[in-house]
Amino acid sequence: ADHFSTANALVPLLQTRLDEKFPEAQILIRRLEQGPPFNAPVEIRLFGPSVEQLEILGDELRRRMLATEDVVHVRSSLSESVPKIWLGFDEHKARSAGLTLTATAAQLQAAVDGVAGGSVLEDTQSLPVRVEMAGYRNTELDTINSWLMVPPQASGSSLPLSALGDVTVKPARGIIPRRDGERVNTIEVYIRDGVLPDVVLSRAKATLAEAPLELPSGYRVEIGGEDEKRSRAIGKLVASLGLIVVLLVVAVVMSFNSFRLSIIIFVSAILAAGLGLLSLTLYRSPFGFTSIIGLMALIGLAINAAIVILAELKSSEEAVKGEVDAVVEGVTACGRHISSTTITTVMGFMPLLLDGGAFWPPFAVVIAGGTVLTTLLSFYFVPVLFVLLARYRPFEAKLDADLSSVEV
Repeated sequence: ADHFSTANALVPLLQTRLDEKFPEAQILIRRLEQGPPFNAPVEIRLFGPSVEQLEILGDELRRRMLATEDVVHVRSSLSESVPKIWLGFDEHKARSAGLTLTATAAQLQAAVDGVAGGSVLEDTQSLPVRVEMAGYRNTELDTINSWLMVPPQASGSSLPLSALGDVTVKPARGIIPRRDGERVNTIEVYIRDGVLPDVVLSRAKATLAEAPLELPSGYRVEIGGEDEKRSRAIGKLVASLGLIVVLLVVAVVMSFNSFRLSIIIFVSAILAAGLGLLSLTLYRSPFGFTSIIGLMALIGLAINAAIVILAELKSSEEAVKGEVDAVVEGVTACGRHISSTTITTVMGFMPLLLDGGAFWPPFAVVIAGGTVLTTLLSFYFVPVLFVLLARYRPFEAKLDADLSSVEV
């Protein structure tokens, strides 16, 4: 499409039309998602020892999920099957023709997969050469019935496969899915475009709470999907947050040699995160993984602005005593630097905002919009809190080295 809005509008339209035209197929039309990858927005996992019992429970759970509002398709991991040819072998006819079950199976295998007829030496590797009959893989059941089975060593007459028994094609289980060594049946729930996974997940939990699934002993249910992946990704991100916060506190406290000034900086950082979320809400953007990264960058910008203002105020002997005029003069002196930084930051993220899409705009909104609001916060909140703390107990002025050493 020529624009992301056109592609987004096509998603629900194509989903509806293709479902109506091909009801025997499961067709999924989805947007590009942000955040950690997942198979389905909502997943319900059934664990247990018996594959047959897991399949029965999965069918019941699948039926319930299909009745849930805003659910488009539901897929079971045990529903995947592969076609297999089943031969009702007549041993009397086969022995009359000099055929055995093993010989018949070997000929069928050779007809479908071919026969290794030699090898080719490619550098240091020996590659097998397999000879296949053209068109035998993609053929109809009637053609398979007419295949001639040749007895070994010409001990009997050739017979068509249909003469040895009934040939049928039946589905067979291709794999037995496992998770952490346990057999599992994953019910993947695909939802309507524009609906949050948490909404459908809440409805699914409510359905299971009203009519609990009767699980035999040794079976259990586990919730997965987008919510699990996001929680795991955020958990890994937050795992290193403790070390970062400790290093940040040590750096700020050692820089200003004051816990009170450090408190002003960290309160500004917390408020900046809230202003970033406010920007995201006003722009009506989704809260995702990129938004979290944007919040972390915004906190860094807020800390930088607060440090610049506090460093300017600490260099004034009147400001450290809580004199309002001196504080206003100090904030005005560094206002040009902070304002220019804000303007360049916002203009730098404007291309991401104007280009649109679902991936980068939330990230740009948090930083650009949050930076504007954080600048206003720095100009008004930081000086006011500085004055209040200075009047309670004056700060120690930190004059420039060249001025403090001059003798008058």
